[in-house]
Amino acid sequence: MTSSPTCYRDGFKENWRGELVEYDAQAAKDVAVWRKAERQRLIGWRQGVSNDERLGHAAKICACLFELIKPNETHIISAYWPFKGELDLRPFMVAAIEAGATIVLPVVEQRNTPLQFRYWTPDVKMERGIWGILQPVSPEPFLPNVVIAPLVGFDDKGYRLGHGGGYYDRTLAAYAEQPQKIGVGFEEQHLNTIYPQPHDVPMDAIFLASGLISHNKVS
Repeated sequence: MTSSPTCYRDGFKENWRGELVEYDAQAAKDVAVWRKAERQRLIGWRQGVSNDERLGHAAKICACLFELIKPNETHIISAYWPFKGELDLRPFMVAAIEAGATIVLPVVEQRNTPLQFRYWTPDVKMERGIWGILQPVSPEPFLPNVVIAPLVGFDDKGYRLGHGGGYYDRTLAAYAEQPQKIGVGFEEQHLNTIYPQPHDVPMDAIFLASGLISHNKVS
């Protein structure tokens, strides 16, 4: 893993790839304010989606994910435990295990540090984490080669708006070799842009109920 992005001098900052790019600190503050408001709006909308609509949407995405990834014993797939109206991918997770893949879940062990990934099966013992999200108890770490991330918002370039902690960006930026990165969500979460900042890591693919809408580098 490489080091996290660092600011070297006024007006420039390392992006997630370690490249020095122009950086406007005041504009970044304005973007943070805008993102907070959009995040609250979109999470509120997502939590208002009916259970039937959410289940139907998730079923379509689970099928698309299985077709795209074609899980087998070579895959270590990071999924997630649904939170605040996120899509429930457990049917995909179980199907992937049955196909030979390893499923892991992201865990926040310490605030403002990269995520850790723990082994999951339907029978594994779970506990509440820092944010009250269920997570596997097993401390054995895994390094996924596929990361499926839930969306709060997204744009056409594959940039993802999350819950604001920066955990996925921080984690992915530290990888020497990038995993396959897939975002999942609803069409209504689309934004013209999230005003990407140097630390933002784009997804390789984004799946909605209507299918694949961003496909940058899926192998």
